[in-house]
Amino acid sequence: MKNILLYGIWGVYNYGCEAIVRGTVNSLKTMFPEAKITYASFDVEDDKERLKGCDIEIIERPFHNSLIKRIIRKLLSYVNIDYPVYIDSFDLVNDYDLIVSIGGDMYTISSTGYYPYSLMKFGDVAIQKGKKYILWGCSIGPFDNHPKILKKFQQHLKKVSLIVSREHETLEYLKKIGVSKNVLFAPDPAYNVATDNVKTESNRPKISVIGINLSPLSTLYFTDNLEDAITKQAKAISDIIEEFKCKVILLPHVLSKDIKDDDYRYMLKIKDVVSEEHGKDVEIVENDPGFIGIKEHIKKCDVVVAARMHCAVNAVATHTPAIFLSYSKKSLGMANLIYKNTNFVIDLEEFNNSSTIIAKIREISEIDKLDFYSKINELRNTSYLSEVKEHILMPPQKVPTKN
Repeated sequence: MKNILLYGIWGVYNYGCEAIVRGTVNSLKTMFPEAKITYASFDVEDDKERLKGCDIEIIERPFHNSLIKRIIRKLLSYVNIDYPVYIDSFDLVNDYDLIVSIGGDMYTISSTGYYPYSLMKFGDVAIQKGKKYILWGCSIGPFDNHPKILKKFQQHLKKVSLIVSREHETLEYLKKIGVSKNVLFAPDPAYNVATDNVKTESNRPKISVIGINLSPLSTLYFTDNLEDAITKQAKAISDIIEEFKCKVILLPHVLSKDIKDDDYRYMLKIKDVVSEEHGKDVEIVENDPGFIGIKEHIKKCDVVVAARMHCAVNAVATHTPAIFLSYSKKSLGMANLIYKNTNFVIDLEEFNNSSTIIAKIREISEIDKLDFYSKINELRNTSYLSEVKEHILMPPQKVPTKN
């Protein structure tokens, strides 16, 4: 593979996406040391700054945004007519041998019913042109509540050159919907980033500092009233501080221009409420340190409680136990890999129940640390790359172009 394109994500302002890019590049360079890796970005300058030290070329991702076509699509949707409006430039695939779709949950349906039909078309075009198109580090589905969309995913996923899933729940779901021959498991790319950056043990009490990540995006899966959610989540944090006589560090993991996706501005409001009663016992990470930089703050924590799945992964990768605040099935899969059960996954809504979250924090502080560290080291093992490489190097499947 001489030329590889990373494609799909909307930007690495999301620290999880930054981790996926960095970890994917590390893995691809291990498999194909001489390959040139290119990442197509919607915000080249910002992503270049955030991806310093990453061995990739960053190019602008073409974006077609036709207002007229989107209006037509919306109107036709009222009479159940599908009129796709593709945002991607399909000619881009011509310059690459391998196209890698990155973004852990690109192949899901959002809370608003959106699914990546343009990205799927991009992959179909690549395959039709004899290119390899793979999904990397992904969680997929479920689509069962959307039968028409499910059928489109089934048709597309069966043609994809290779699906590399980051958790076993996705493997089981794909098997259930008839997709299994082109599927492998590999841990999330985030485990392959800054692998030596882990915390050292201290002699302080087990629960002195708790890291907490909350996000407006995940909260919107449960309520449209963010102000009410802020009040309830701030109350839960206050109860945690009072119960454990601890300090809380708020950990933004997405810093977005979209206020409904921006952890920092959302948690800053929570901090202001909690500070009224607890002052300096609560702080928030400033200065946008990125996926690697925020590890230094995570390492100060004894436990992390996270709504953003990659914030939890970032924590456990530094040897800090994490509780997953779940709003989708991907958290269940990740927790199963780490703890061999889902005991430390709770619904995000349950965070507001102080007794529930306090009990979970106390429970996770008692886990067997040696077993926990062993499992994280196992997830960092890159022996799976030989099998992935073998599949990538298989001759591409010829897919006839429709007349």
